[in-house]
Amino acid sequence: MENKSGKYFKYAIGEIVLVVIGILIALQINNWNQNRISKELESQYCNRLLEDVREEKVILQGLLNYSTQVVSHAKNAISVYENSPDSNPNPVDNLIDMYQASQIMDPNSAESTYRELIASGQINLIQNDRLKTALIRYYEVDWTESILFKLTNSYRKNLRGKMPDPIQTEIRSKCGDIFIKYKKGYGFEVVLPKTCEVDIDATFAQSVVDVLSKDESLKKDLRYLIGNESSKLQSINAVIVQLEDLISQLETINID
Repeated sequence: MENKSGKYFKYAIGEIVLVVIGILIALQINNWNQNRISKELESQYCNRLLEDVREEKVILQGLLNYSTQVVSHAKNAISVYENSPDSNPNPVDNLIDMYQASQIMDPNSAESTYRELIASGQINLIQNDRLKTALIRYYEVDWTESILFKLTNSYRKNLRGKMPDPIQTEIRSKCGDIFIKYKKGYGFEVVLPKTCEVDIDATFAQSVVDVLSKDESLKKDLRYLIGNESSKLQSINAVIVQLEDLISQLETINID
């Protein structure tokens, strides 16, 4: 009886050990599956984030190019307002510069993937702490909400309230925004035409330029616009530098 009891006890212990081993193996397999799923999700999100930040760079570069064009027109126009000897003598070109200096482009950001990570609580899927920190620092300080992009464009309102409507209509129809589709499928870049052919009588144009160029409020607003746009260009360049570091980190993660 003692021998049988000992055998039963050993058998029971063996069964318990086998059950525990089975549970441990099942837990290990489950953990392995969870880690594999998390890794796959992390990889998918990193790929989407990389696409977003590449698109973001395209958006910023397009905004940089557009603002550069506006500043160029504004500087040409201010030379007319200030009666500079270097100003363009052609009154039609003067009107074009005055009008194009009032153009604006609304900023936008490609942040859908990051917002999805935050809203779903899955930001911690990103295992690389440096990358996670860089993402949070970039997206939580929204450059589109910068005060430089929110300042009122008083020159635009002032000029368009004073320039004759037929001239505005002609310039707008012949020299308006041009939409160029990006090759990589990131939507459209908006640019102003490099040259502009309009049908405006030179004598009439000169009479309008004479009136507008003597308006001190327009001169003041345009000076303010040039300063604001120049600061905006510096801000955009700084954001692009930050973004390039983020792109580099995401590309490294994807390679790994």
